[in-house]
Amino acid sequence: MSQLKLNRREFLFASAMGAVGVALAACAKAPATQAPAPAQPAAPAAPPTKAPEPTNTPIPTLAATATPVPTAVPAKEAPELAELVAAGQLPPLADRLPKVPLTLGCIDEIGKYGGRIRTFHPNLGNGMEEWMYGHSAFRWIDDGLGIAPGLCDTYEVNADNTEWTVHIREGVKWSDGEPVTVEDVLFWWNDLVLYTDFPDQPPDFGQAGGELVELIKVDDYTLTLKYVVSAPLTLKRLAMWVNANVGPRWIAPKHYLEQFHPKYNTEMKDVETLREKILYRQNPDCPALSAWICEKYDPGQSRTWKRNPFYYCVDSEGNQLPYIDGIDEKMIQDAQVQVLTVLQGGIDYLAHVNHSIQMGDLATLKEGQQGGNYIQILLDGGGGGVPYYFHNFDTPDDKKRELYRNPDFKRAMGHCMDRETTRKVLYFGNGELSSGTMSPKALEFNFNDKAREMYAKWRDMFIEFDVEKAKGLLDGIGVVDADGDGWREFPDGSKLEIRIDYQATMGTTNVQGLELHTKGWNEAGLMIINNPVPDSEFGQMWTSGQGEIRANWGVGDGPDCLVYPSWVVPNEPERWAPLCGNRYQQLGTEKEDTELDKSPWDRTPPRWASMEPGFADTVVPRMQDMLTQALLEPDEMVRMQLVWDLIDIHIEQGGFGMGSVSNVPSQYFKHKDLKNVPDREDTKTGGFTGPWIVPHPALHNPETFSW
Repeated sequence: MSQLKLNRREFLFASAMGAVGVALAACAKAPATQAPAPAQPAAPAAPPTKAPEPTNTPIPTLAATATPVPTAVPAKEAPELAELVAAGQLPPLADRLPKVPLTLGCIDEIGKYGGRIRTFHPNLGNGMEEWMYGHSAFRWIDDGLGIAPGLCDTYEVNADNTEWTVHIREGVKWSDGEPVTVEDVLFWWNDLVLYTDFPDQPPDFGQAGGELVELIKVDDYTLTLKYVVSAPLTLKRLAMWVNANVGPRWIAPKHYLEQFHPKYNTEMKDVETLREKILYRQNPDCPALSAWICEKYDPGQSRTWKRNPFYYCVDSEGNQLPYIDGIDEKMIQDAQVQVLTVLQGGIDYLAHVNHSIQMGDLATLKEGQQGGNYIQILLDGGGGGVPYYFHNFDTPDDKKRELYRNPDFKRAMGHCMDRETTRKVLYFGNGELSSGTMSPKALEFNFNDKAREMYAKWRDMFIEFDVEKAKGLLDGIGVVDADGDGWREFPDGSKLEIRIDYQATMGTTNVQGLELHTKGWNEAGLMIINNPVPDSEFGQMWTSGQGEIRANWGVGDGPDCLVYPSWVVPNEPERWAPLCGNRYQQLGTEKEDTELDKSPWDRTPPRWASMEPGFADTVVPRMQDMLTQALLEPDEMVRMQLVWDLIDIHIEQGGFGMGSVSNVPSQYFKHKDLKNVPDREDTKTGGFTGPWIVPHPALHNPETFSW
């Protein structure tokens, strides 16, 4: 177990320095997110967050560096909207905004209305929704170091964290002018999540202690989330994703969608129409809460976005956002055509979620800035190590399962990876060498000096490229070349072939990384079989436990390890222990510890039973118990220590994954005349673009971009 103990004095000091989810965290001013002072006379303060009852855990405040005090009276609106008001086609601005609009700061200056932004997307998918935070109850700010208000302006929580009450801004309107109320949240919960045929699942904040949350309507704008156990991470989870069609929804326009719901319209025999109509990114008729709304969608060709006249955000002088009239988005699939489009000046803003440009084009695009009238921006990805591989802890072959669980075997494979060459060849010297961890941006690694020591310990567990050391580890566990053919065998002398599974469409960078790392494994005498699998088959193969070693992934979600703990502890089947993850998901259900007459791989879903050899005699039950404890623990200090203890288990067990290079940057591009777009120096930590649960570029308020 970890020896890095955290006392209360250290905890409170670190809290004041900006730890997410801790009182005082958001009070530290960051140059990147400061906004001009409100117009005189000074505006009255926003309604304060109600103080929770006393508890031994500091509770997050909603004060935020990126959210100045809202102004009292809206000042201006876009000229095109003023014309519609004058023509009687749109209500006055004061009637379109809530009582207390959300105020967003500008990085450079108060913007000017007008103009459009040109961009592209490989498939016109959900990347554009990552630009828009409008549906979210609360917002991550400062690269995930703080939480700010969003659609909700205040919250309160009881002493044991079992009841969270959130307040929707009064007067917010959907993009068609209809009011937003708690009924829209209840429609999402009762008629989408709890409706058997609809695919929405309960989000992380929708359950605790094995039971679903109870949503209680207090009034039209106030909702209480009542849990059967303590749910201390609720605020953080409400800030995750953009909460529209990316990640879990938490609200949906009832007045529009009920016409397509079989419960409300008997002519609807299934939910297929409803599933299509709810996608506001391609259905211009679906009301939304984002800064821009879909105006025209031409599948496979283009999409046009226009300003939402009812958007509830303003700048620090009370001017309604967004400044930009609209966005013109083309579909460009080929990565080299994307590069040429940028070089030829064909974009005004391009976020990392909108392109598939490789690091190999980094220098070319940097050299082309002047000719293309753009600026290349590199923001930290925050990933914990790419390319990344993980052994299937639950692979069905008994001998391979024993080997893949052996700490020295995993350490040996880790030491065969030439990370420095990987960084030079694949990432052109960018990033940091790493054995593979959660994101280096995570709270648990930046909390204080001890936290940074824990990160370094995990990062360096088998970081050295040392094939001779790897050979010694393999010799020590009996994996030797018994027949003299140059390849190592199992300890019993039988043939050993190690299979690397990955999707057939794996990107060029990861293919090159696999080739490079295979060379090191071969040098140690390990026979590697690279196994591309059709994308349509891969997911089922892995979650059913049939895989061996998985490639084509990078690790690094955050900004708190516990809001997305699946890399640390198997709580679902997509990562390093699929049968253990399936077992965890069945806890408390009628399927728990059933089908004992079948092999674990033949059960539905494939899973271990609680007391079954192969599970009960491993470290996983202890890890899953620790996760359950951490998710219910109201004291942030105790949660922190539990995460560190879990990391110690990873280190003791030789790691449950093998990374290469961490914090590889993401490429962004902006027109040289586009204002209020953050450079790396404008961000709190250099950026944190990897996890979609901390949405980029929504985190940087694109609604303030201006010409």
